[in-house]
Amino acid sequence: MTCLSSVQPIPPSKDLHYDHHGPSNGQLGLSTERPTSFHNPWPSYRFATLNDAWLAYQRGAAVARPQREPKCDACGEWTRVASRSASVAPFRDTEPDNELAMPGGLFYDPDDDDNDDTEVQAWDDGEDDGPDGLSFLTRRVTHDTEQPTGYIRPEMREMQTDDDADDWREPPVCVRPPRWLCGEGEDRESNRGECGLPKPALTWIGHASVLVQIPFADGSGMAGVLFDPIFSQRCSPTQYLGPARSLDPPCSVVELPPIHLVIISHDHYDHLDYNSIMELWNLHIDTVKFIVPLGLGKWFLDSGIPRSHVTELDWWCEALVQFPTSQSGMSTPVPVTSYPPTREPEINPSSRLALKVACCPAQHRSGRGVFDQMATLWASWAVGVVPSDIKNPLAPGMKDWHSFKVYFGGDTGYRYATAPDSDETSICPAFEQIGDAYGPFSLALLPLSTGSSLPFLRKTLNISLDQYTLTSSQHCSPADSLKIHSAVKARRTVGMHWGTFCDSAEARATRVDFGRARRDAAVGTDWDNPGMKGVFIALDIGQTVDVEP
Repeated sequence: MTCLSSVQPIPPSKDLHYDHHGPSNGQLGLSTERPTSFHNPWPSYRFATLNDAWLAYQRGAAVARPQREPKCDACGEWTRVASRSASVAPFRDTEPDNELAMPGGLFYDPDDDDNDDTEVQAWDDGEDDGPDGLSFLTRRVTHDTEQPTGYIRPEMREMQTDDDADDWREPPVCVRPPRWLCGEGEDRESNRGECGLPKPALTWIGHASVLVQIPFADGSGMAGVLFDPIFSQRCSPTQYLGPARSLDPPCSVVELPPIHLVIISHDHYDHLDYNSIMELWNLHIDTVKFIVPLGLGKWFLDSGIPRSHVTELDWWCEALVQFPTSQSGMSTPVPVTSYPPTREPEINPSSRLALKVACCPAQHRSGRGVFDQMATLWASWAVGVVPSDIKNPLAPGMKDWHSFKVYFGGDTGYRYATAPDSDETSICPAFEQIGDAYGPFSLALLPLSTGSSLPFLRKTLNISLDQYTLTSSQHCSPADSLKIHSAVKARRTVGMHWGTFCDSAEARATRVDFGRARRDAAVGTDWDNPGMKGVFIALDIGQTVDVEP
């Protein structure tokens, strides 16, 4: 059944700070002018110095040699990805300074001359064919076995006494078929919670792309919330050049379950991918809505997506998302054009699911070209199921809610790494504030590495630099993410933003570093039995886990 949703921004408190607007600090109170630039308002956001560059050169890149024989039960010819004829999106370019995206879009690599791919039947639901005009390919999941060259840090050259065997598993990350492609439907009879409904679930799609599924109260299915989707081969203005995947996504866009919300953290190419957005829009046009940081809505409008399907939010601003029991219970959406919103949302007591989506701060930056740096906002996100016993769901925050709540960190820094330990201003205060306003969280999704551009430069220029030291104000190390896990009061956390657009040597080092940092923080790995400090794990791409609310 098609499930429409309504997304209604909640008027913000008049006591909010807007000191992140503009090129310099603003004033307290409500801003009635839409900003055209943004900045990080904390002293923890600092640019790298020459001393940082020298230290990054001395440390070298975080890469590790394999210590074990490869063993991956996920490898094989299970992956079914869309061929060049599979795209139904109009892959046009809406950014004049960029080259055109390749026709056929998703998974198309102009450097791929492999002719061994064969068309296979990808639909096993009893139908004879998939959607008209779609064809599918089978590809073998493989892992690069290239040994890292150049300087390797002493601590990454071999397995240490206190390391767990899983830290050095080989390969460090696999691609697995998602649960919905393995014959496991939405009912999931064997995995129901106490209320008789399926438990909320998350699937790591790769990099920062995560699908969170939340059950409807009437048992009619799951609401699909997709964060920062990217299914393209390269995260770049062009599919001819730029950071390329080392591992394919676990599915194509057409193979996703129903998607109702797409939430974007910022406009960098590895988090906002034109081809993926247009594919999602065309395939889920009846259900999908987009929620984005302030200033990014114009990109979606220029791409041909109607204003009624796009909602922009500023930091600490919230929206109410409701799924009525029938289409007759839904009023015609009214596009929000005023900034900030002033109209109170209409609460539908018969909704089969109501969510509050909150735009939260992150320490990062934005920009897709030379002349649009910091022109749109960047954000992290909190999403919570509105409890039935809450008297006023429109009140700011979710502090007293005991329902399912998820925090998505997007791409963010936590501290300025080379500051002395006595410098308390080197740590971003936003995460403690997020934990106080919206925590504790049932689930957090936090970045473990620097992402895509810097690994691409390392491989292209063959320069071994510590990427974290150079960009610690904008990116997290595993130790930083463990600090955020504690600050936002997460019960369970999954690492993301790693292992996808880098080679196995760098993914291996991230996994080893994460395991060591997790043990130092005394954070557990038993997903079903989180301790006092919670549990923090790393998944394989395509792997799904259920979450207790």
